[in-house]
Amino acid sequence: MRRAESLFMRYGIKSVSMDDIARELGISKKTLYQFFENKEDLILKTIESHLQDEVCDMDLIISHASNALQEIMLLARHVIGQFQELTPSVVYDLKKYYPEAWNLIDHMQRDHVYKSILNNLNRGVAEGDYRSDLNTEIMARLHVGSLYLPIDQSLFPIREFQPDQVFKEYIYHFVRGVASEQGLSKIKEYLREKQSAGSVNF
Repeated sequence: MRRAESLFMRYGIKSVSMDDIARELGISKKTLYQFFENKEDLILKTIESHLQDEVCDMDLIISHASNALQEIMLLARHVIGQFQELTPSVVYDLKKYYPEAWNLIDHMQRDHVYKSILNNLNRGVAEGDYRSDLNTEIMARLHVGSLYLPIDQSLFPIREFQPDQVFKEYIYHFVRGVASEQGLSKIKEYLREKQSAGSVNF
């Protein structure tokens, strides 16, 4: 599954054939069809596996974060890494040719990601790092609705904008917008530490 996923992420879904996948796995196409009915079935199961991994990765990050600010920054770093590996045509291909697989992703965003961000926002308010007047319900929904904007080719053509850089700008804007004065001080300190360490990552 992971090797098939890697091919899709690098080259897009439509351009990768079952022959390509069999060759990557070092097996015959006949053997591949013993496990998957067709390409659509393989894509669906690959997406299901990927989403299970994503949920586990997010939950692990959340469980290790000492506060809401650290949590959202670690989650953002994870998402930036995903964008760096993603070919924008993957989303286009899924929406147009494999809607059942896309619906799985959309449901995960609207359910697990939404609940995780809502919990993060409520946690941040309680910890004093986010604004006390924050409407966490609205902000959580705005965040979920913005996640795929970095790879919207009509807004950010890939020849001009890298998706990971677009998301980085967005998440800076988002975090600074929800942060209290206390939270802003922590963000500035975090950025100073990253700059001192010579890091270009979030």
